[in-house]
Amino acid sequence: MDDLPPILNISIRLKVQPNEGPVFFKVDGTRFGQTRTIKLLTGSKYKIEVVLRPGKAEATSMNIGGVVFPLELHTQQEADEEQGSQAVYHGQYDTEGVPHTKSGDRQPVQVSIEFPSAGQFETVWQVKYYNYYKREHCQFGNKFSDVEYECKPNETRTLMWINKEVFN
Repeated sequence: MDDLPPILNISIRLKVQPNEGPVFFKVDGTRFGQTRTIKLLTGSKYKIEVVLRPGKAEATSMNIGGVVFPLELHTQQEADEEQGSQAVYHGQYDTEGVPHTKSGDRQPVQVSIEFPSAGQFETVWQVKYYNYYKREHCQFGNKFSDVEYECKPNETRTLMWINKEVFN
């Protein structure tokens, strides 16, 4: 894994468990710090899938809002002409104990992924945590399959710079 490319593409997918249901986001415009708010449910588990292209860096753990969980290698695909190499990691994010967000508010949530050979990926998501018993509010808006990041490891390979973020 020493032949680290100059650019890494990181895709993060979230699916609510147990049925791998969709996660939604809301377009808030400029009312808050960011234009998009990810809607999550308290007291729930989310399957996290991290896809790396090319698949030359190892991801070991992820932190969402202070909840740290391991990332386990699920599949690794060698380079082909169409997609190049990729590595897929799985983890589980549990929102048990996370307080719901007050009406009209949004929370900046620190998100990071540890890459021992490439540095730490860090970003901030704007999130609204909905009360588990008011889940209907969490189930409308724009479905998204993933958030993609184009990243460049810094020279000392301690941190990654984000060139681009796209909600798909």
